[in-house]
Amino acid sequence: MEEILQHIQEVLGVPAFLINHCTFLPEYIKDALITSINFIPWLYVLYYGIELLERFFLTRINVFIRLIQKLGPLFGVGITVIPECGYQVIASTFYSRKMISRGTLLAFYISCSDDALPLLFLDFSKALVIIPIIVIKIIVGIIVAYSVDIVDTIIHRRIKPVEDINAINTDLNEPACCHHRIQTKENPAYWWMHPLTHTFNMFMFTFLSLALINCVVLGFGSVENLASFLMIDTPYQLVGTALLGLVSNCVTSVFLAIAYVKGIIGFPALISGLVSVTGLGLFTLVKRNQNSNDNTIITIILVAAAIITGLFVYYNLAVVNMIKDLFIK
Repeated sequence: MEEILQHIQEVLGVPAFLINHCTFLPEYIKDALITSINFIPWLYVLYYGIELLERFFLTRINVFIRLIQKLGPLFGVGITVIPECGYQVIASTFYSRKMISRGTLLAFYISCSDDALPLLFLDFSKALVIIPIIVIKIIVGIIVAYSVDIVDTIIHRRIKPVEDINAINTDLNEPACCHHRIQTKENPAYWWMHPLTHTFNMFMFTFLSLALINCVVLGFGSVENLASFLMIDTPYQLVGTALLGLVSNCVTSVFLAIAYVKGIIGFPALISGLVSVTGLGLFTLVKRNQNSNDNTIITIILVAAAIITGLFVYYNLAVVNMIKDLFIK
C-alpha cells in the first residue's frame, strides 16, 4: 500500500517538476498551475459521481418532480448539498412553469454552493469549514423557504401544479452548464465527457482565479495587506460577497472559495457569498420567468438572507466552531 501511495505521489509530482523548470514563467503563475493541475484527478472522480446521480434523476424525471412536490424545500436543501449548478437550473425551470413554490426555489438557491466546496480542499487546514457551511446553509434554506411559502399562502399566492413532462423534457434539452444539454440519456458519451468537460472548466477557473489572486497579492506585498484592504474583519466585506454571489456564473463560487483558502476573505464573507450564489440558477430564472417583479423579489430575498446569515456568523463565530467540533468528534 505504501508503495502504491509513493508511486501516486511521484506521478503527481511530475507536473510540478516540469513547471518549476519553466524559467520563463513567473512564480505566481507556476504556483497557480501546479495547484490546479494536481487537483484535476480528484475533481474528475467527484464530477463523474455527480453525473451518475444526475442521470438517475433525469432519466426518471417524473420521480424527480414527485419528490420536489411532496417534500418541497426539504428535497431542495437535501439535493443541492451536491456541488453542481444543474439542480438550480432545473429548479428555475420548474418554477417558471409553476411546478414548485417560491420557497422551494429559494431552498434550492440558498443551500447550493455550486463548485466551491471541492475547492476548499486546496488547503486541508481550512477544508473542515465545509461541515458548518453545509449545516448553516441547510438551516437557512429551510427557514427562508417555509417562511416565504407561509407568507405566499397568507396573501393567497398559490401555485397551480403543472405536469407537462414533454414541455419539461424540451426545457432540459437546452444548453446549460458547460454548454452541454442537461438531459442526455440518449447520448452515453456524456457519461464520461461532461465530467471531463466540467473538470477542464474548473481547472481553468481555478488556475485563472489563483493566478489573479497571486498577482494581486504580489502587488500588495502580502496576503495580510490585501486582506486588510478588502476589510477582512469587518461586516462590509460580507455585504460585498453577498452581492458578488449574484453574478450568475460558475466562476463566482470558485473565486469565493479560493479567496477564502488564500486568506483574503473571512468565513462570514464566504458563507454570505455562498448563500447568494446560484450558479446559473438566476440566469435561467430571468430567462424563463417573464414576471420581472417576481424575479426582483426573489433576488432581494436571496441577498437579504445572505447578508443576515453573514452577520449572524460574524457575531457568533463560536457557534460555527461548536458545529465543526460536534461533527469532528
